[in-house]
Amino acid sequence: MKLSDSFKPMLTFRKVSQMPQRATLDGEFEEAYRAERGASSRALVGWSLRRRLRGARLSGHAAAATLGVSLALALTGCATSVLKSSVEVPGQYAASPAEQVEPEVAWWEKYGDPVLSDLVRRSAHENRDVKIAAERVRAARAGETISRSWLLPSIGATAGGANYDTGYDGAEKLMVPDVKAAGGGLNVSWEADLSGRLRAGASAAAADTMAVEHNAKGVRLLVMTDVASNYFTLVGALRQLETVRAIAAAHDETLRLVAARHRAGLATQFDIERAQTEASRAHAAIPPLETLAAVSRNRIAVLIGDQAFNAGRLVPWNGEIAVPAAQPGQPATLLQRRPDLLAFNAQLDAANARRREAKAEWFPRLFLGALFGSQTADLNGIDLGATRFSLATGLLAMPVFNWGRTQAINDIAASGQSEALLRYEDGIVHALEDIENALVALKDERQRAESLQSAAKAAEAALGRAQSLYNRGQIDLLPLLDAQRTRLTVRINSNDSNTQLLLDSVQLYKALGGGWQVFEPARQPAAASAATLPHS
Repeated sequence: MKLSDSFKPMLTFRKVSQMPQRATLDGEFEEAYRAERGASSRALVGWSLRRRLRGARLSGHAAAATLGVSLALALTGCATSVLKSSVEVPGQYAASPAEQVEPEVAWWEKYGDPVLSDLVRRSAHENRDVKIAAERVRAARAGETISRSWLLPSIGATAGGANYDTGYDGAEKLMVPDVKAAGGGLNVSWEADLSGRLRAGASAAAADTMAVEHNAKGVRLLVMTDVASNYFTLVGALRQLETVRAIAAAHDETLRLVAARHRAGLATQFDIERAQTEASRAHAAIPPLETLAAVSRNRIAVLIGDQAFNAGRLVPWNGEIAVPAAQPGQPATLLQRRPDLLAFNAQLDAANARRREAKAEWFPRLFLGALFGSQTADLNGIDLGATRFSLATGLLAMPVFNWGRTQAINDIAASGQSEALLRYEDGIVHALEDIENALVALKDERQRAESLQSAAKAAEAALGRAQSLYNRGQIDLLPLLDAQRTRLTVRINSNDSNTQLLLDSVQLYKALGGGWQVFEPARQPAAASAATLPHS
């Protein structure tokens, strides 16, 4: 018998007899193990939860710290230098004594010409350049609305549907079912303006709109002064034509007398040729004046919104046009009256706002968004019901390294700011120069017109005496022709001076920049308040 055989029943018995006991021990061990493992798991879960909560608190603190730093940087970024003009405006004009009377707004009424007043009013409303400028204002205001819209949340709606028909039947349709789905929702997006970038952009757009509006006023002013200048040119050309035709008729009469004297043997052929030369010379001055009158008429017709074809209908007033006295007012008020200076100032405000907008590029930007909606589904004709969904997002972003792009944006804005300031200051200096030049020209031309008027009277008297002496045979033809030539020259110069005096007065009103206020529509309070935005 083998040893293994003698022990085999015992071993088998032990296995059988110890199985319950082992099972009991295994059960107790398993319970103890589970209890210990549960305690450990609970401890581990508790530790994990505490760690997550601590991480959440840390993340909240980090987000709060980031927002705090962003706000601090934003407040710092708003402290951007604002450039203003440093040009010292004098207390009075050098070419005019100090006065408190401001220039007339409706300056065209001061001439006392009803035809001119009607033409100016028509041009202010019907001129095509004025209408084009008004469309530019309309576009600028729309751009301002777009810039302001970025300050507020944007809300959009989405909707869609699908119908997927497989065409299968039976078991195949269970594998590839027919699907019908429909859904819709609302989405909201908004950039919180932490650094004032959007507010600065809206302020720049509002200032740009003001600049375009002032430029439109300048266009209206230029059109009105062009109408007045061409009208006075037309009046001067017609009066000059009247003078030249009368002088040419007098020369024709002289030629007739010389020819009669030649037939009587009292004049030579040389006298006839000299008289013929002076008569032809007087007639030669007529066509250029007719051309000037026609061109002025055509230009006025276009300026008032008509066509050159209808220019012949324009008949100037036949009364005496008075030249108004110069009243330039105070130089300081020029900055609030001349449209180009108002536009330059608005452009400077826009450049200052863009400088703030560019500086805000250094700081974080916070984007918020949300999506809400519902969706229904139908699977093989079985309605699965409707489900609702929602989503909220947030993003905080800021530049770290972009190869100098942000700095270049700031450099461009700073350069534009300096350029706008220089343009404004240069505009002020040139505006003051225009007024000084207009005052001097008007004063000197007034003196010249008075002198030529006296000379014209003297030349007319001298011609009368020369004609009388020639008729009596006391002088020959040459002194008479000299007297006629002198009268022609002086009267033409006198008429030119009177016309130039009117043109110089219009130039002064143009330099002063007034008149557009009469035709300016009243600004709505809502629009005015919308154009004024808070600066960061």
